[in-house]
Amino acid sequence: MNKYTALMTLIVSLLLAGCGANAAPAQPLPAAPPGAPIVEIAYLNHSPVRGVITEVDNLLAEYGEQLYVIRYDFNTPEGEAFAQARDLTEHTPLAIFVNGSIEFTVGGRAVKFYSFPQEQGTFLASAGDWTMADLRQVLDKVIEASQ
Repeated sequence: MNKYTALMTLIVSLLLAGCGANAAPAQPLPAAPPGAPIVEIAYLNHSPVRGVITEVDNLLAEYGEQLYVIRYDFNTPEGEAFAQARDLTEHTPLAIFVNGSIEFTVGGRAVKFYSFPQEQGTFLASAGDWTMADLRQVLDKVIEASQ
């Protein structure tokens, strides 16, 4: 090995070692405030889903600190682990869990906060059976029960 190859190998090794040493470990999520309802949102970070996420975020913002919200991008290791833990094995654009449940009864009908809201599906993912009004009703109910 010539001296230039050895020097380049040494420089690359030092750079790689330095990058690894400075990498911040994943930080655990802060604990949810006692009694606060927990909303977990898992989503694909794709353009059709982003519009729905914006709508959901706007709704959640109305509740302020009354809710503890955790977001998982399915395309990250944390999102993949969440999907596996919740048995979300199909192509899932969006899933919303409230206090660990994705299914609720709203106005006498079964609602599952899975995929797009009604009338907002795409050719790749159909709309679910829920609306933003359904999500609001469930959030109101769980907040009321937590107080």
